[in-house]
Amino acid sequence: MAMKPGDTSDSFVKGYLFPITAKTTKKKTPVVKKNLNPHYDHTFVYKQLALEQLKGMCLELTVWDKEAMSSNEFLGGVRLSSGEGSIKIGKEEVAMDSVGEEVSLWQKMMQYPDSWAEGTLPLRSTMKAEGK
Repeated sequence: MAMKPGDTSDSFVKGYLFPITAKTTKKKTPVVKKNLNPHYDHTFVYKQLALEQLKGMCLELTVWDKEAMSSNEFLGGVRLSSGEGSIKIGKEEVAMDSVGEEVSLWQKMMQYPDSWAEGTLPLRSTMKAEGK
């Protein structure tokens, strides 16, 4: 989505592995400048987590437009999880509301740990839980 004059965007991705809220689970890609079709050639690595722990977690990836003089602007996101149950983030109970391809990609990641998992997912316009 073009967010800047000249029909460009300076975007980056934030990754959060919930329900852990430690800084070690918060990741961010470098900014891809002046590009409406960015390729984030970046790997998020989460160490010291067992596969069994991951099964009860949720990976939230959000895309942002970098703003120099104001708050960064949310462009969209995905939530990868089993799509079942809920997790506690701080004091808030959040549904693991992954659907369709989000669940399929998560299942692929769980089935083939330590392997690349590639997929194309539509971005959500909001990260609020979808009525689960």
